[in-house]
Amino acid sequence: MHIYLVTHEREFSRRSNTGKLVQQFIPDETSIVAWRRKEPDSQLLAAIKTGRVAILAPGAEGEHDISDFDSLVLLDSTWQEARKMYSRSDYLKDLPKVTLTAPQASEFILRANQLEGGLSTVECVIELLRLQQRDAEAEQLKVEFKAFIRACL
Repeated sequence: MHIYLVTHEREFSRRSNTGKLVQQFIPDETSIVAWRRKEPDSQLLAAIKTGRVAILAPGAEGEHDISDFDSLVLLDSTWQEARKMYSRSDYLKDLPKVTLTAPQASEFILRANQLEGGLSTVECVIELLRLQQRDAEAEQLKVEFKAFIRACL
């Protein structure tokens, strides 16, 4: 499964951005794409045209099964920015939606105004690894995530 991290421009300078951690951990399976409202990334658009790309949506919004897709788009930003990115990007709104069921609450404590039941970017990827029966990698990424949080405090 390839992961497209569609990243808000402010995330590139935020110390608390967990997308960078994902890209470092699984670089061959991750593409960081700067979000552009009017000029979307051509590689992402080409992938979307295959019909094998879905977007990860929070809560019960997901309509499809993750296993039906080769790639997933994750919006890498604050929840408030992600809502705006999604609503302002027709190429994202047309994607099929999938959702994750997290076994526990988010451990991401570095930002205020978190969505109840929502996960950070790296926590979503941890759950995606688990869904792919890549439990050892999921646990290792979780260890690195906890170290990342401690380093940012």
